[in-house]
Amino acid sequence: MAVEALKAIREGEEEGRKLIEEAKGSAAEILKDADDAVKQLKEKAHAAEKDSEAQISDKYAQEGKKEEEAIMRDALAEAEKQKATAESEFSSTVNLVLERILGLR
Repeated sequence: MAVEALKAIREGEEEGRKLIEEAKGSAAEILKDADDAVKQLKEKAHAAEKDSEAQISDKYAQEGKKEEEAIMRDALAEAEKQKATAESEFSSTVNLVLERILGLR
């Protein structure tokens, strides 16, 4: 009976070792799967970050272009206004200079 009990204990210990090894293997596999999942999530986050970065950059580039166009329109309008003023004053200035040179008046 004692021999049978020792055999049963040894079989139990062997079964326990097998279960521990299987548990270690399962744990290693679970950790590997978790690492793979984390890597995939990081890659997705990085891709999403790049997409967001591109969208934000495009948005502000478009806003900058619109602002540039508005500034250029205003600047050209102001330049045309000053040109018109200069042209309108040019002939009177020429006449004044000619009058002074020729001693008219």
